[in-house]
Amino acid sequence: MPELETRLAREREGLLDAIEQPPLERIGARAAGIRHRRRARRAGAALAVVAVAGFAVLRPWSTDQEPPGVADPSPSPGVVYTDAGITINGLTGDGYLDPRGWITDVEFADPDHGYALVQCRAGEDPCPPSLARSSDGGTTWALATMPPAQGPGLDLTAFADGRVVVGGYVTSDGGRTWQATSRPDAPATSVATGQLLRLGGGAVEVWSSVYGNRGELVQQPPGMTVDWVAGAPSATGAWWVGGTRDGRPAVAVTRDGGSSWQVHPLDATGRTAQVSVLGEHVYATVLGADRAISAVFLSTDSGQTFTRTTSGPVATPDGLAGEAVPLLDGRLLVTGTDGKWYVSADDGRTFHQADGTLPQVGPIFRTPAGYIVRDLFGSGWAAFSADGSTWRKLQVN
Repeated sequence: MPELETRLAREREGLLDAIEQPPLERIGARAAGIRHRRRARRAGAALAVVAVAGFAVLRPWSTDQEPPGVADPSPSPGVVYTDAGITINGLTGDGYLDPRGWITDVEFADPDHGYALVQCRAGEDPCPPSLARSSDGGTTWALATMPPAQGPGLDLTAFADGRVVVGGYVTSDGGRTWQATSRPDAPATSVATGQLLRLGGGAVEVWSSVYGNRGELVQQPPGMTVDWVAGAPSATGAWWVGGTRDGRPAVAVTRDGGSSWQVHPLDATGRTAQVSVLGEHVYATVLGADRAISAVFLSTDSGQTFTRTTSGPVATPDGLAGEAVPLLDGRLLVTGTDGKWYVSADDGRTFHQADGTLPQVGPIFRTPAGYIVRDLFGSGWAAFSADGSTWRKLQVN
């Protein structure tokens, strides 16, 4: 049947010619890009070694030398992680700043200008701390000059006027130059606009962008043992603190810069209390052993009166990792000590896990410019959010 075989062969060739071939060149280029990004994400420790070697030459220990940030000239869209209305926008492109160590503190002076302090952990080979800065909301980062004297336990504080305090030094030009802070002789009688309250040695301290730590506030919350201070004032300028009074959980607020305090004892069993504010809604979360949520209280009149929303200890999550975040849609967001995300639609009575593609997570902290979440993916990444719902993974680690 030679004629039949010849005819079938011709028809097969014609059929193959009629089928439109895929754009193999474009697909190959895309696949190569995907493989490159996967290798960049999976390399982990190997990338850290390479990055350390590269940045060792560029690390600016003098004020006249400053390396550029790491940026992709045409960044590809990042991976988006989401569930239950919570969205984390991942890295864009393949470039990120990778100084030696781990992020130990992150602050944003405003939604654009952020700073990350990177240090080696205890038990690791010692390394000098690094300070990274961003002026585009955390998309690109550059190393800044560290202050000349550094000791253990460094932290950083960013102020709305653009100044940053690290240790006992302050910079007003994004970490290019530093000046030693000097505490004024006069006691801190109040916290002015632009200044911050912080916890230090069991007392409420005043921090200034000019002087750094100004010392303990003269008028402390009466009768309270304070072990938590809000990271930022409310929209009306009120400052909240939490702790205990007469062995019971309590919160307190000052609306006149610390000259006077209103103390609210909370009728619940616990070791401390924290506060989260959005508009006139003020949530007070009572924490017990291992940071288990013992009770949640809600005020709808800016903290004049509180009503308990829970009938007993909250079963889920096992413990609160950082601070609760009131969302614009009326829900309450928390991260648990189990590394998971949880939301409550009933003012903290019950919490449900937000899973989907959301990564493992650490604690959330309030800052003057928004919220910071730490230890994303269990590997030291951080993210910033202005509202608690939409987050940007910071391209530094």
